[in-house]
Amino acid sequence: MSKLKLKTIVVGVAILVACIGIIFFAYKSKNLTKRVQDLSKQLEDINPGYQRLSQESVTLKNENAQLLKENEAVKVDRENLMTQIKTLLPERSKAVELAISLEKINKDLAALAKEKNELQGSNLSQKDEISRLQAAQKDLIAKWNTLKVSCDKAEATVKIKDLNKKFGDLQKEKTAIQNSAKRQESEFDQIRQQKTKLELENTSLKLQLKDCKDKLAEALKKNKMMWDEVQNVPKKIAELARQNKLLIAETAQMHYNLGIFYSKNKQYDRAAIEFEKVVEIDPNHAYAHFNLGYIYAEYLVNRQKASKHFRYYLSLAKGDDKDIDWVKKYLLTWEAYDGKQRVQ
Repeated sequence: MSKLKLKTIVVGVAILVACIGIIFFAYKSKNLTKRVQDLSKQLEDINPGYQRLSQESVTLKNENAQLLKENEAVKVDRENLMTQIKTLLPERSKAVELAISLEKINKDLAALAKEKNELQGSNLSQKDEISRLQAAQKDLIAKWNTLKVSCDKAEATVKIKDLNKKFGDLQKEKTAIQNSAKRQESEFDQIRQQKTKLELENTSLKLQLKDCKDKLAEALKKNKMMWDEVQNVPKKIAELARQNKLLIAETAQMHYNLGIFYSKNKQYDRAAIEFEKVVEIDPNHAYAHFNLGYIYAEYLVNRQKASKHFRYYLSLAKGDDKDIDWVKKYLLTWEAYDGKQRVQ
């Protein structure tokens, strides 16, 4: 009996452990699924900010390239202005010299005209001198025309101030553009650092997500295995019950055979113990009750126990059993003797 109870307890403990394992893996699978959902949501929240930063980074790159092109254009304009200034500075010096020469020529012309008038008034015969003076006059007129052209060129020097002013304005604008480019470059560096950080975080999250997916797949696999085991538990229980029933029957038969052996060897006390074990294991064993009744009736002389087991026997025996009539006669005889109710 102790071995049977121990086996029953072991089977119950095994079933309980299997149920606890199923509940644990189901709870763990639920937690892993929830964690994967949270990580996916965090990744979806990060992706719009990362895309927006990428678009802003592309826009800033384009603006920076445009500013660099404008800066190159300003540099070209500056070089052109410097070339023009270098060209105009000698012309300006030449124009000043020409102005001085023009003033001197004007004085000479005035002196020559005065001299001409004096000569015409004093000596009309000096035609050769007049011709010379006319030639000199033509020469002076040619020089005058040359000086006029030089003066026109000298007027260009007036534009130098405007050009210098424009150059100063362009220089200031260039400085502002350079400062703006530096600020944008600094902002671009910060954005690039943030982008790098986000890429690292994104990579880390992807690795965590992959790890969680692997763990989830492993948990689902284990869960499926546990579920398959759970599905097989009823079959295993039924098989254990069948084996238990067979074991009970074999155990009862073993004790019954021992009881028969002891009876044949006239060891009726030990035979009664074995038959008692049989009816304890299998209360519906008819012949164990009959043998107990017979031993208590004939050898151990305990009519009360004999009657009890004979009554069990009658309730379990088949109608064509040959020992039924003898049992009924025994019960009728002793119960009539004791003044008790008759056997039905």
